[in-house]
Amino acid sequence: MSTRPRLSISDMIHRGVLYTLVGISVWGVVMIGVVHRDTLKRGRGALALHEANKRKEEEAQENEVALAQAAQAALDKGGKSW
Repeated sequence: MSTRPRLSISDMIHRGVLYTLVGISVWGVVMIGVVHRDTLKRGRGALALHEANKRKEEEAQENEVALAQAAQAALDKGGKSW
């Protein structure tokens, strides 16, 4: 049966610092993934909102053009203008 030598206080501190740094590194890598996924999710939401607003603007412009054409047609038929 072999006996292990006792660890000195400097060895224990070194080991603690090492485990702490490894833990912080793993946590950092995980957080990179979490932030990346959140950024993609928010970007998709913003893109969908932008496209919806663009569609509404296009529909409003088409409606405005149709109303203007109808007004011009009504003026052309009546022959009178104010």
